[in-house]
Amino acid sequence: MILARITKAIREQNWFAVAIEFVIVIAGVVIGFQVTDWRATIEARAEEAALLERLHSDLENVSSDRWDWAADRAGNRDLLISASAILFGDREGELTAAQCNALAQSHVFNSPSLDIPILTELLSTGELDLIRPLPVREAITQHFLSNGWSAEIDTAINHVIYNLSARHPQYFRFNYPDDPQDWNPLFDGSARCDGAGMRSDPRFLNELADNISKSVYFMRAVLEGPNESFRSLHAAVDAELGIEHEAAP
Repeated sequence: MILARITKAIREQNWFAVAIEFVIVIAGVVIGFQVTDWRATIEARAEEAALLERLHSDLENVSSDRWDWAADRAGNRDLLISASAILFGDREGELTAAQCNALAQSHVFNSPSLDIPILTELLSTGELDLIRPLPVREAITQHFLSNGWSAEIDTAINHVIYNLSARHPQYFRFNYPDDPQDWNPLFDGSARCDGAGMRSDPRFLNELADNISKSVYFMRAVLEGPNESFRSLHAAVDAELGIEHEAAP
């Protein structure tokens, strides 16, 4: 229709009409591009919002087990320090069941993963740039860096560890419970220790000292550092989505 009008106007040498028709054509093309861009922008924002919602959900799912385990490991380290006052120092007393269990699991240096499913998925497909808010992107980068460094430290710590109850069985006894269905000897307080024997055994004490030293690096590098970057990412996503809730411990 427009082409026919332009052809007719040219035949009649009606240049004003030709100009009007060309303006209409150009305006139509421009508007068409703008509508397409507008639709693409709306779709991109909707996709981004969905990704941020899923990211927040993944952060919530990952964090619970992580904080519980961090608290457990911190408590175990406190028990190791109090047991060390008896084994290495001048403090009098017998080791409690809790301290004995802490010694038996002093070689346990593992932690729940901080890998976030949606970020792993977007990274593998090269679509991480779908998440555009700068604070979130910066927090994601810091999380990846912190998590990578943590993994290297974790590997180094676990290269040589001393399972004290296996290497020095004469100093440990695990009491069999009345209800053994959920019996977990290393973690349920059923261990009993020969503190006097431990105190007089330099090899045992040196291996315990090694485990305690590694627990410092484990807490700082494997738990606390990544936990902080995880919290920062969670806070950035919360701010972007306008979510307020209690902070992680």
